[in-house]
Amino acid sequence: MPKPTVGKRKATTGAANRGKKKGQGALRPGSALKHSNASSKPGRTTPKGETRVRKAGSHMRSESTIKRLQLYNSKPDRQRMKEQSLKPVRIQPDRRWFGNTRVIAQQKMQAFRETIAKGVEDPFSVVLKSSKLPMSLLRETEKASRMDLLSVAPYKEVFSKKRQQKRAKIAATDLESLREAADKKAEGYGTDAAALVDAAGMEKTEDFSGHAGEEIFNKGTSRRIWAELYKVVDASDVLVFVLDARDPMGTRCQQLERELRSRQKHVVLLVNKVDLVPTWATRRWIQELMKEFPTLAFHASITNPFGKNSLLNLLRQFGNLLKEKKHVTIGMIGYPNVGKSSVINTLKRKKVCKAAPVPGETRVWQYIALTKRLYLLDCPGIVPPSASDFEADCAKVLKGVVRAERLKTPSDYIHEVLSRVKKPYLLQRYRLSPETSWKDSEEFLTILGKKMGKLVKGGEADIDTAARIVLYDWQRGRIPYFTAPPEDDPASSDAKPEGDGDLSQIPCVHVFDEEDRRGEASAVAEFGL
Repeated sequence: MPKPTVGKRKATTGAANRGKKKGQGALRPGSALKHSNASSKPGRTTPKGETRVRKAGSHMRSESTIKRLQLYNSKPDRQRMKEQSLKPVRIQPDRRWFGNTRVIAQQKMQAFRETIAKGVEDPFSVVLKSSKLPMSLLRETEKASRMDLLSVAPYKEVFSKKRQQKRAKIAATDLESLREAADKKAEGYGTDAAALVDAAGMEKTEDFSGHAGEEIFNKGTSRRIWAELYKVVDASDVLVFVLDARDPMGTRCQQLERELRSRQKHVVLLVNKVDLVPTWATRRWIQELMKEFPTLAFHASITNPFGKNSLLNLLRQFGNLLKEKKHVTIGMIGYPNVGKSSVINTLKRKKVCKAAPVPGETRVWQYIALTKRLYLLDCPGIVPPSASDFEADCAKVLKGVVRAERLKTPSDYIHEVLSRVKKPYLLQRYRLSPETSWKDSEEFLTILGKKMGKLVKGGEADIDTAARIVLYDWQRGRIPYFTAPPEDDPASSDAKPEGDGDLSQIPCVHVFDEEDRRGEASAVAEFGL
């Protein structure tokens, strides 16, 4: 009798593999698991025997489609993602984590701060790679700059039992004291200077001897204009302060210069309209201004400029030194009618900014691309706040801040013009006879009005029209005038001023007398020009 087989089964193809072949879902011999052919399983076997569907145009889902559909079913655990590990962890001991840290002594850090501060405050030097230096060390910390309240009001005087409180000021504590205060004020009412009636009860006559200010003198001091200035200052890396060569110190704003120094801005002074003053005066003014900031002489003209190459070379040097910046922006700031827009037109060799010999032509700031790296910013003219008296208003008129046609009484400011300009220059300008003389500004305007034919009804001279003509000529530089520079300092006159070029090439518009050309001989002997 044969022995029965125990524990072994023959691998036969049973009902599970009926009608299926290898590659179409048939089980491997000896396998109890069947591969799924579901459409949502990657790597499935299609009825045609394909294991990976990648053919374009097939109605079967590809593996990438199946994985994308499965991604929609699974959602991230956002709560777990927000959890932070509070347990102590160990940092990898790699030198890369600690390579950018330096520890120095307090004395070395103080020496570093002093050295960097000297370089920042020096207007003739530029700190290289300032973005990689700890420039915040130069500023006072918040704790030091914050007001110490305990030194002003100690704790004991504010919160303790012995606190000191200010008593409210009460004019009257009862009706009797209030009546006495009212009677006292009523007695002194008749002698009040601001009262409309005198002590006798008669109406007082107003005194018009004082100066009545005009609204036009507030131009250039509005919030909108200063907001445009702040935009230019914040967006600029280098600021060019344009000055008038006829009055450089009068067209400076030293308060604004101090503010720019505190903001660590590079400031350059540009003395424009040098063709209206003698050469020796321009040289002395540049020598005087070079003690504070880099100064250049300039004559704005598209066809015949002066100082253009010097200014372009200086701006290119700033562009090379400030390599960490992608673009270097140069802002043009200054008083109205000093030639900021004309300087930009000269650098571009064409009219890109609207310019006119009247103040207030530029109303908003504007960008002009000088090169691929240098950009220019034109700013409206700004006027620092000043006193509202006749002297300050007269200075604004003669600086060209106010348009002459907007003045109500332009004849009031001709007296200052006659006091500054020599008489031969006025006779030459208006072609008057050498024997012409006048005692005051009204008589001069009468002579000038009759000479030009500016008459009113009755054959009398139109004084206001003649005064506006004189102010037009003054603001446009047709009348010879300049502010004399300070006396030359022997200690500072040893070296020739740098950056002003050959000033003898400047074509002077006016013909000055011997007294105004007195400095040319000394300049030739001093500089060899």
